Amino acid sequence: MTKKALVFISNGSEEIEAVATIDVLRRAEIDVDVVSIEANGHDAVKCSRNVYVVPDKSLDDIKNNQYDCVVIPGGNEGSKAMAANAQVGQILTKHYQDGKVVAAICAGPRAFLSHKIGIDHKHTITCYPTVRKEFTDGEPYKLDAPDHLVCHSTYTENGQQNFIALLFQLDFVFLGAEGKVYHLVTSQGPATTMLFALKLIELLKGQDEATKVKDGLLV
Repeated sequence: MTKKALVFISNGSEEIEAVATIDVLRRAEIDVDVVSIEANGHDAVKCSRNVYVVPDKSLDDIKNNQYDCVVIPGGNEGSKAMAANAQVGQILTKHYQDGKVVAAICAGPRAFLSHKIGIDHKHTITCYPTVRKEFTDGEPYKLDAPDHLVCHSTYTENGQQNFIALLFQLDFVFLGAEGKVYHLVTSQGPATTMLFALKLIELLKGQDEATKVKDGLLV
């Protein structure tokens, strides 16, 4: 079955993080919907460096859709808009509670905090260095070490927390768990976007597919 991902965009989104994530996921033949959160949801959005991106769909178009992965890119103004958008919060909450992969990069984890995604599960996250000051370590998220570029944190229904950090390689060890697994994937910024997207491929389609895309990109 084809895996499906949702990437939110808005005015002020970080274009490298949005476009590179979309590009890399599509290289793995993941069906990606690029969804604008703006009121004029079918119009191009103006990203943080004045690059315009045309969305595939609006929020109203996907309100009943189910995805395997939901992604929040960074960008100062874009991430603030997503943190303030109730529909974004509802979609994040539903997919998180359904055990889907919920991911954010750079300033994007602001949306997790605002919409209280996984706050009772003591996840570990990372984000853009200057955004770290907006989080209190351990309340509700533990802040990962600054040198970890991508962070995958999981929580299982039996209360066991598993944590995997990715630096420069795609050599993962997954810990067994019982019950539903809840996922948060976070990353630091524009330069870490390919590693972030490769991690999402690994979770959605497996190590072999992630390695295939990684090798093709010369990462």
